[in-house]
Amino acid sequence: MTRSRPRADHQVPITSIEMFTAPYADIPVDRSDPRGREPLVQLESVGVAFESYYAKTDGKNPPFCCAIEGSRQDIWLRKSVAEKLGRVNEMLRPYDAELFVFDGHRTVACQQGLWNFYYAKAKQESPSGSDQEHRERARQFIVDPASCDENDPRTWPAHTNGAAVDLTLRDSVTRQLLDMGANFEEDSDSATSAGDYFERELTAGRIDENDVRLQNRRLLNWAMTCEGLLNETAKVFWHYDWGNQIYVRASRALLANPPEAAWYGYIDLPK
Repeated sequence: MTRSRPRADHQVPITSIEMFTAPYADIPVDRSDPRGREPLVQLESVGVAFESYYAKTDGKNPPFCCAIEGSRQDIWLRKSVAEKLGRVNEMLRPYDAELFVFDGHRTVACQQGLWNFYYAKAKQESPSGSDQEHRERARQFIVDPASCDENDPRTWPAHTNGAAVDLTLRDSVTRQLLDMGANFEEDSDSATSAGDYFERELTAGRIDENDVRLQNRRLLNWAMTCEGLLNETAKVFWHYDWGNQIYVRASRALLANPPEAAWYGYIDLPK
């Protein structure tokens, strides 16, 4: 039986997908901002739990069910982002909850591995389709890294800046993942993965405020936004950003005074 936990006095903002359709690649990156020179650090340095989803070898990472070529067991993030996650964990402590991270900085090699998977899946789904059709289908899930140029902000996949993070919540006592109503990656194509899905269900009268999935999403969104990280709530609930191009796009929809430019851009892992 799931035990009850305190509730956060918070609601996940209900948004629309149209609020986040402008290409993030068009958002400028201020290369003169000193924050952009901040290094990557290993997530384990701030005591936040993680398991690299794309590097799992036990087959328990659907829809891949194997390690993605180019993936790594460790997770890296910009120093400030990692420290923010550490503080989020402290906020979650009274709720018997903690963060559990699946992905942070992503190398171009891993991005290519993901692209290869989704492209192959598209070909399998539609063997008679054209190369263009297969690419369009794959782009629904992943950015094609073929044109990635570390000097051109218009070509950067989102996770190459080290300021995007994919995560969920787990019980800090049992270490069991909390029920969020959808699973990372496995349910990417499902309406239930949208961050505001259960707020919409509540508004429509199909669930009540005691729904554990609603409460867990509220808890995650409250704690993350308290530290300034943003989720485009019409999209997947598990992706948050700070200081990168997607953060600026999200802030235009969610904040009163959004920044004009991102400060984190492309960064390589330390040698």
